[in-house]
Amino acid sequence: MHDDRYTDLIGDNDRIHPSVKFGKNVRVGFGTVIEEGCEIGDNTIIGHHCVLRPKTIIGSKCLIGHGGVYEGDTTIGNHVVIHAQCHLTKYVTIEDDVWIGMGVIFTNTKTIVHGRKIPLVFEKPIVRRGARIGAGTGLVPGVEIGENSFVGMGSLVTKDVPAKEMWFGRPAKYVKNVPENEWL
Repeated sequence: MHDDRYTDLIGDNDRIHPSVKFGKNVRVGFGTVIEEGCEIGDNTIIGHHCVLRPKTIIGSKCLIGHGGVYEGDTTIGNHVVIHAQCHLTKYVTIEDDVWIGMGVIFTNTKTIVHGRKIPLVFEKPIVRRGARIGAGTGLVPGVEIGENSFVGMGSLVTKDVPAKEMWFGRPAKYVKNVPENEWL
């Protein structure tokens, strides 16, 4: 038993693949699975019961909330907060200084291939520096969330959100510009 609700589990947990590269002062919650080829930057905290599939790269000074699923081939920048129970599909790119609320879901393909012999085409979502995405938001494949933009809670993003704009709704639509004093 550990004295802290988080612990540095490097070398102490068979759910962490031996190829994983950890920076300094990484803390990993209980029940977390980290698969081969992942990299975790300095001073990053990963919550309990997360799954990081192969080649998930997380930068330094990040906070990854409990119960998140990261499907691999995903890059997360530095100083990023991703709250609990988020799902990042394969091929997501999140730049530095991004904030993502709980329960946000990313998708990467418009076609459900299951049981059919058709090509699987991926469209890679990207979240630019300083963007904020409210809790319970869904993002369709291939959308770009612009730098310093803001997507309101519970939105469904079906189009690119330009830099420094606020979008809300299902589907999300432009509401107004992000005030200059809120830019990073």
